[in-house]
Amino acid sequence: MSGTNRRDDETRGIEAPGPLDRALDRDRNDRADILESGAERTTAHGTSGTRQVGEAVAGHAGGDVRIPVAEERLSVGKREVDLGEVDVRKTVTEEEQTIPVTLRREEARVREVSVDERPLREDDDAFNEGTIRMQLRGEEAVVSKDAVVTGEVVIDKETVTEERQVGGTVRKQHIDVDQAYQQVRGDFERTHATTGGATSRTFAQAEPHYRSGFTAAHDERYANREFEDIEPDLRREYETRSATHTGGTATSGGDNWEQLRHEVREGWNRARNR
Repeated sequence: MSGTNRRDDETRGIEAPGPLDRALDRDRNDRADILESGAERTTAHGTSGTRQVGEAVAGHAGGDVRIPVAEERLSVGKREVDLGEVDVRKTVTEEEQTIPVTLRREEARVREVSVDERPLREDDDAFNEGTIRMQLRGEEAVVSKDAVVTGEVVIDKETVTEERQVGGTVRKQHIDVDQAYQQVRGDFERTHATTGGATSRTFAQAEPHYRSGFTAAHDERYANREFEDIEPDLRREYETRSATHTGGTATSGGDNWEQLRHEVREGWNRARNR
């Protein structure tokens, strides 16, 4: 069959492909296969991503949207470490001391005394020249040194405490409350259509109070606190705003806190997923 094709090409004036042409054709075919495989993977990945997004949207339509809020907190521990050493050096110094002492000694005194005349005796050594020696004695100072203990240096360790401020950098995640509210705004509107008709208030009139409670639930000042604990603060803020808008009157459009409390609390509970 290949021989027949070659003859047909020669008949039409087309030169049969050589080894180089065949190698180039194989290379082009390989690259085409790679591109097709990549397109399939891209399509599969895009389809998977679309499916995940769809699932997220479907999950949002069927229930509450919960957004985790994370933050880092510092914790301080203690461990024993070497803080250094204390060197106590001993040195030897010299000083001159003077101590008074009383010494005795003998001194020779030569004197001539008068006596009654008498005859010279044989044992009298007279008329002989010579030297007469007399031994003189006395005391001299003898210096000695004794080592004595005059005191002690006591080295001990004492444990003391001190207060220090240990700081560090922590990360804290913040939620865009406005964006979070917009995600659940439809739920508030549907809830109000069901339960708010009894008060003859439109959703536009009630929405600021839903939003006020929703925002307060995300306020860091009220973290880990219940609605009953922070209700006095919310009421003061509401009455202050109302007095500002009405020129001193503590109401706004005939509304008062007792009438609006359930709307504020509904916003609080929805933010706390209750």
